[in-house]
Amino acid sequence: MTLCPQAVNNSYCPFYVLPFCEVNNYTVSSTQEPWFSVGIRYPTPDGNPAAAAQRLGCLVHDVRFLTCSWQVGSEAPGDVQYRLFLQDLGTYQLEECPQYGVDARGTHVRCQFTNVSRLGGHVQVLVNGSSPSTRVPCSELTVEPGEIERLSLPKISGTCNQSYSTMEWKVFSYFHHRFRYELEIQKGSDPPYTEQLLQNSYVLPNPGTYVARLRAGKFFRTVWSEWSAPQRFDCDSGDDLHFRDWLTTALILLGALLTVGLGVVLCGRSLPPTDKRTLGPRCCPGTPSVLGSLVLAAPETLPPHPPHEGPHQRQPAEQQAGDLGGQQSKPGGLPGGGGAGSGGNMKPELHGHCRSLDSQELDHGAREGGVGSGTGGGTGLPSASSTSCHQRGML
Repeated sequence: MTLCPQAVNNSYCPFYVLPFCEVNNYTVSSTQEPWFSVGIRYPTPDGNPAAAAQRLGCLVHDVRFLTCSWQVGSEAPGDVQYRLFLQDLGTYQLEECPQYGVDARGTHVRCQFTNVSRLGGHVQVLVNGSSPSTRVPCSELTVEPGEIERLSLPKISGTCNQSYSTMEWKVFSYFHHRFRYELEIQKGSDPPYTEQLLQNSYVLPNPGTYVARLRAGKFFRTVWSEWSAPQRFDCDSGDDLHFRDWLTTALILLGALLTVGLGVVLCGRSLPPTDKRTLGPRCCPGTPSVLGSLVLAAPETLPPHPPHEGPHQRQPAEQQAGDLGGQQSKPGGLPGGGGAGSGGNMKPELHGHCRSLDSQELDHGAREGGVGSGTGGGTGLPSASSTSCHQRGML
């Protein structure tokens, strides 16, 4: 029995939430003489109550979803069908279920709303039944969305080192802003223990390796969310991880340098051998060779050189030196007018050494030119660009 909170002008009593489906008796009685009592039944019974939807229940979950479910009435006909309507008791707006779930016969037995943020503090859920063969009464449920909410699973995030571990988490709700938490911690093989918390963070000293899980509840309520999935934290190796990252980077760089160095060494070994006697003129044209530099060190002591034998006979060294000496005896020539033609004073051992060098250069020119090729006209002799030991000394 529901009592009227207060009669207005002793003439009527307001009810802000009045059942639409369940039949109730409402009685008005006097509290003083003359005594009287009058009763009514509301709403009027319509159809078989056992055919109506049974065990109607709703749940707010995953922050924004409202799901309601029910069972087919025990005496409902086989062609029965149900429809659900949601009415906000603050605005009295009525909305039909946008998404139904059905059983094996195709009868609606479930409904889901995807946005509960617009709901007020009280809502009324109505499930109407219909059948071509009989009248089916409705079923109803009046709820507070915040009271039927199952909080979403909190997810723990954290950072740690060998000294301490900091864990944080968040819980979202459109109907609640204050929560309480149970944090379960198990360190190593020790038995787990639980911390009762009102804040959404926790600092664990000397954490080592541990496993944690969490559940949340509404303030001043006894209903808890499900436990979150256990999360493992390994805080002993935090510094070692940084060291391993640094060591890995250093080893990669060292490996790259060794690879480049090995490539340079292998490339140098694969190059063809180079004749040291021709390294200077061939690699750096226009630069005198080392042998030429040695001869140029004492041009006055060059001995006369006999003419070369062969079809390309050169001018005698004595005549070249004499001509050169005659030129130098003119003004601006060598001191004393003697010129370079006075090479007769050259020591015999130097004269023989210069002839040996000329012979080596002739042989090398023949190998370079070959028979029938090169700049020597195909004779196998040195090319015209070859310069004898005596000639380099007179340059």
